[in-house]
Amino acid sequence: MRIFKTSPVLTIVNSYLVDSPQPSTLSYLWNFGSLLGLSLVAQLVTGILLAMHYNGTAELGFNAVEHIMRNVNDGWVLRYAHANMASFFFIVVYLHISRGLYYGSYRSPRIGTWVIGTIIFFLMMAINKMWPKRMLINDVIIRSKCMFSCLPFSKSRTKGSKRIGPHNIDVLSVLICGMLGDWWGHKLNTQSGHTVRFHIEQGIKNAAYIHYLTDLFNNWGYCSCIVPKLVKKSDSNDYNLLYEPKMRFNYRLTLFTFSSLVWIYDSFYLEMNGKLVKRVPNWIEEYITPIGLAHWIMQDGSRQMNQGICIATNSFTYEDCLFLSNILEKKYKLKTSVVKTGHINQWRISIWKESMSVLVSIVKPYVIDEMKYKFKDYI
Repeated sequence: MRIFKTSPVLTIVNSYLVDSPQPSTLSYLWNFGSLLGLSLVAQLVTGILLAMHYNGTAELGFNAVEHIMRNVNDGWVLRYAHANMASFFFIVVYLHISRGLYYGSYRSPRIGTWVIGTIIFFLMMAINKMWPKRMLINDVIIRSKCMFSCLPFSKSRTKGSKRIGPHNIDVLSVLICGMLGDWWGHKLNTQSGHTVRFHIEQGIKNAAYIHYLTDLFNNWGYCSCIVPKLVKKSDSNDYNLLYEPKMRFNYRLTLFTFSSLVWIYDSFYLEMNGKLVKRVPNWIEEYITPIGLAHWIMQDGSRQMNQGICIATNSFTYEDCLFLSNILEKKYKLKTSVVKTGHINQWRISIWKESMSVLVSIVKPYVIDEMKYKFKDYI
């Protein structure tokens, strides 16, 4: 058609698709360019699908990959296809260039095509070399998302019954050791099963710690806001002259609901005579890690004058407290004892003064500055 010869745009199309001269040795080796295009499309499609389930933070990156492999429908196929297609892409690139060099594709009339391909190749390799800088840019983007996640309209995109795991050992340690301290759980019944939501409250004097804890769980992806909620409390046993309850305020952190954390709730709570009773699970030793121990002490530990640290375990039985005391002695070589609180059937764990230097060496990396007063003269 004449228009293909006269139109400025269609002339270019015509020169490449219609009148383009082809070598007499044309064979299947000329398919490498098409294979590169197919590989690129496959990379884009699988990459977009994987990005829907991936969390690019240092804390949750590994867990996100495990989630894709175990829980996402055909997630393992997408991941392996994406990974192997990347390797296949580079192999085909080198085969494509080698074929061009062997058959002289860099000569006229394909000089322009060869130059464009060479430029694309060098750009691809340059971007590959800039990978560390790209990671830095990604980190900035991720942190920006965390900042905007604290807005009031920020909602979790996944239902609690669908939020499953796996969970990082540090997350589990802080949460499980927190259940020995000030955390509590709330079990919810849904159409698809049970879910659980965990909470913690701290007084105004511990504002620094609860803000730090909220930021920590926000970075881990377990809550939607980086600022804890201020809640009003009333002390019904403390009346002023007008016989009105005295008001006080606490900071509360509430995590997302998880169906995959119901086992923690069921292990800590036992129903007796229609009432929930808190107990210590027999498997807890594995989760009393240095970071978990640090948070347990920051929540419920108190400094004893000229002595060690006392951990409030008032809600547990003597047998439970003795079990925890034995774990600390066995696992961390801490000298401990179970002592009375002054109230009937209430006990606490005392870590001896002789073990304070050992305790500090274990928990120091995880204790915030505002809580170091509990380790006075030792940290």
